Amino acid sequence: MNRKEFFQKNKNKIICFIATVVLAIVTIYAVFQGSGISRAELLQSIREASLPGIVLAAVCMLGFVYFEGEAIRVIVHHMGYPVKRSHGFVYSAADVYFSAITPSASGGQPASAFFMMKDGIPGSAVMAALLLNLVMYTLAVVTLGLLNFICAPGMFLQFGIVGRILIVSGMLALSGLAILFYMLLKKRDIVRGLMTGLAMFLWRIHCKRLAKRLVKKLNKALDEYGQCVSLIFNNKAMLIKVYVLNLLQRLSQILVTLVAFAALHGDLRTLPKLLATQIYVVLGSNCVPIPGGVGVADYLMLKGYKQLMTKGEAYRLEILSRGISFYVCMIISMVAVAIGYIVIKRKKSLEKRK
Repeated sequence: MNRKEFFQKNKNKIICFIATVVLAIVTIYAVFQGSGISRAELLQSIREASLPGIVLAAVCMLGFVYFEGEAIRVIVHHMGYPVKRSHGFVYSAADVYFSAITPSASGGQPASAFFMMKDGIPGSAVMAALLLNLVMYTLAVVTLGLLNFICAPGMFLQFGIVGRILIVSGMLALSGLAILFYMLLKKRDIVRGLMTGLAMFLWRIHCKRLAKRLVKKLNKALDEYGQCVSLIFNNKAMLIKVYVLNLLQRLSQILVTLVAFAALHGDLRTLPKLLATQIYVVLGSNCVPIPGGVGVADYLMLKGYKQLMTKGEAYRLEILSRGISFYVCMIISMVAVAIGYIVIKRKKSLEKRK
């Protein structure tokens, strides 16, 4: 494949990636400009930070990837497809990386599905597993949000009118997504309608062979999908475990900020308020389909942090915690995906030689 063919095949992905990088650069530049902190001052601040604290923040960041992979692994294992924890990590890394570079709440799901199907998991089981995990993911965030509104309503008011609109919008968007994903799991007629619509679209764009193949396999695939869903919902213990793992995943990301604050020698008495602030940031960052919530998350973080500490401390914390929880996480996920893809290619090459 030459460069032109590669670009045509991956045009949308490349454009989304470039747009994400540009948006990230603009956001980081805006943060630096508004902070009044020089690069030398920031580096000095990080050098003076607690090394064990930085390492612990990085461990929390890895927990964000690990716990999602473990949740997916538990679901597919229950359906009769045991996979290694390392494979679960790659499934999650694919989701994290592609969600970070695509403007969609579930942009990483097709990438996760690709690796899962390469491990021999049928498409119907993959679809059921990923939808269930999306339901549990959104429920976990909504749960934290509701508890936060109950326990720390005063912290909500510190964000100002724009921040409050973003947070409430994020809460409503997540609740809507949870309902949608649940309906896709429980109502096969909705899935049938979507697949039929896709087949009609393929027919109209003259992909008739693919459309016929889709229609031919639709009933069998839906029956298999229904069996997978029934199997999932008949095990309450598994559902609870997956829900808890998704709670741990989200808490891992939130803890990055708290540990980074401690590493920067912040006042530990501020931690409860900082926890509440960060949960509101998570809610608000889900209000619009921007890759990784870039821009929105940064705005809410700075808006909330400035109410708890000095301006300089707020900017240092935002840059460090966001750098670890999003940018470093995205890079590590990208490396994991690349390694997983290379392993698949090598395995396929060895099978051809035999």
